[in-house]
Amino acid sequence: MTQYLILHKVRGEPSFDCAEEIEPDMWITNSGYRAYPFQRWKIDECVPTEVLPLPKGWPDHFEVRGEIVQPKIDLGSMLSKLIPPIRRRI
Repeated sequence: MTQYLILHKVRGEPSFDCAEEIEPDMWITNSGYRAYPFQRWKIDECVPTEVLPLPKGWPDHFEVRGEIVQPKIDLGSMLSKLIPPIRRRI
């Protein structure tokens, strides 16, 4: 199926999405929601005429800061939260 860039309304605001027309006048976005496009463009025909270099400090969609730290799993701590404390009588 052909993918389109569509302009439609989401929560009262204009929004762009990628979508497919699965039946005449029935559009589904890539996230699986129904859409009612106001305008559409074939993605194959969306060719940028100029690609600008990104400015220094431009935000990253998935920003990584520093080194990746593996999570430490403390089973004792996890179990102590699940099991109620036992009080001893002396």
